[in-house]
Amino acid sequence: MQTQRFPAGLRRARLAGAVALAMAALIGAPLATAAPRHDATPSPVILQLGGGSVLGGLTSQEFPVMIEMRSPRRIAEAVTAIRLPCETGGFYTIADGWSDVRVSKRGRFAVEFGPEPEQQDDGTTVESEGTFSGRFNKSRTRASGTWSLKGTFRDAAGTVTDTCDSGPVDWTAKD
Repeated sequence: MQTQRFPAGLRRARLAGAVALAMAALIGAPLATAAPRHDATPSPVILQLGGGSVLGGLTSQEFPVMIEMRSPRRIAEAVTAIRLPCETGGFYTIADGWSDVRVSKRGRFAVEFGPEPEQQDDGTTVESEGTFSGRFNKSRTRASGTWSLKGTFRDAAGTVTDTCDSGPVDWTAKD
């Protein structure tokens, strides 16, 4: 099986370098390895930053999730690691994130991107797409929702050669 490079576009340039490094430290292993051990699962991150707060928790894939609030109506940054099983076998585990997400008065939010094609040097293409949605409780101290990420690999002729899809990944976070 030929090794495929997951494109930078799928990781979306929404992650700050420091946040990605913090996620790698929380996971305790490089993001490209298998799932974290159950005994090494980190506890929720609880911080206070600037004018907002940070909620932390876990995804249904047992990766950490961090939501930094800019205000009660705006998510400054949301990051996690996410595993994408592939149809041809194997999987990718990568960092993903969203920034500047609007939250409704009722505490709900939903954003998506893609499909966004990215041409590779060898003529192949990778289309990436993803979603992030959820809701906060009234006091904005707890949140839950779903996160998804998908990559579709195409050869130079446009034929799909592989699809790697996380499916909906549930997450919860609290302060």
